[in-house]
Amino acid sequence: MLFNTVEFVIFFTLVLVTISVIKHRKFQHLFLLFVSYFFFYFSSNYLIILLIYSTILDFYIGKEIWKSQSLRRKKILLIISLAGNLGLLGFFKYADFAILQFNILGNYIDLADTIPLLNLALPIGISFYTFQTISYTVDIYRGQLTPSKSLREFALFVSFFPQLVAGPIVRAKDFLPQLREKLTAFETGKKLRLISIHDKNLKLGITIMAFGFLKKMFFADNIAPIANDVFTNSIGATSLEIWLGTIAFSFQIYGDFSGYSDIAIGAALILGFKLPVNFNKPYFATSPSDFWKRWHISLSTWLRDYLYIPLGGI
Repeated sequence: MLFNTVEFVIFFTLVLVTISVIKHRKFQHLFLLFVSYFFFYFSSNYLIILLIYSTILDFYIGKEIWKSQSLRRKKILLIISLAGNLGLLGFFKYADFAILQFNILGNYIDLADTIPLLNLALPIGISFYTFQTISYTVDIYRGQLTPSKSLREFALFVSFFPQLVAGPIVRAKDFLPQLREKLTAFETGKKLRLISIHDKNLKLGITIMAFGFLKKMFFADNIAPIANDVFTNSIGATSLEIWLGTIAFSFQIYGDFSGYSDIAIGAALILGFKLPVNFNKPYFATSPSDFWKRWHISLSTWLRDYLYIPLGGI
């Protein structure tokens, strides 16, 4: 289910109406989990099994890492989590590419047989929920996060529908506390804070979503034919046409990515959840490094914290 469709507008409106009627925090969370799974199933059908697999795998591995007193066992559990998640991601994203390269090599060295392509369907959002569950287990391993208190809580963190399609990538240490406010309220004797549609959040959320729809549907979708025409028929194109096509593509891809992120951030805010800003005027960057600090911020910071620095970067 794409954001820029009538189906999503109807779906999101029904979610808001229903969640406003439910007056128990636990049932609100269960409802959000249900509609998040419905959202995924609507888009990817049976591939929802992969989302459930990643959720169950890292929920229980996270608990075992936290309970273990042995550093060696913690490392083994972390490796299992990484292998289970990255193996799945790599298989669905790159299996056909690997087979194609093997077949090209086989033709080059005159092998008789070729391996048929698997033609795998790429599960929607698999990169995003894979990175989220990996950050969860890594943060527990580092002692920076306590495990999720329930499978329901963790499943909602992984599958939360506004950011499931195209991010931003949310970290458990930022999202779980927003779900755990009910526990803090209960322990202190305060009234439980329900998910409610506050006027302030509603107005700001709708505004952010409107900018997202504007970027995606008005700019990106209308610029796309210009870029596609140049790159599809590049032979015979003039230098000016190629330059215009390249510039058009740069604005198209920005409109697509940042538009989707804005819609996700706005939708989550209406529901009472804060997601991180994902784009910060990237084309105003003054250097390549500054550009990557502004472009898809949740992904670039994830790569920095969980790949670059662990491998020796500073």
